[in-house]
Amino acid sequence: MSAEIEAARTKTEQVQRDLEVASAELGLTHGALERELPTHAKKGDVAWAIRQNAVLERKVQQAAEELEQVTDLLEQAQGRS
Repeated sequence: MSAEIEAARTKTEQVQRDLEVASAELGLTHGALERELPTHAKKGDVAWAIRQNAVLERKVQQAAEELEQVTDLLEQAQGRS
């Protein structure tokens, strides 16, 4: 069982790192859109896309945080086996 837990822990750590990178990239994209687009261009679908980008950034960051909790639980389970 310990080998399976270790494999799961390793995979969750990798996914967590990938999500953290994706969150940072979304943040950079959001910042660039906010800075570089003129106010008159931030309407309609463009405004929606900017807002949605920020929402997605938060969701990805939250998923990374939840995976960190899963990793902690796996480490605890591995310590008990």
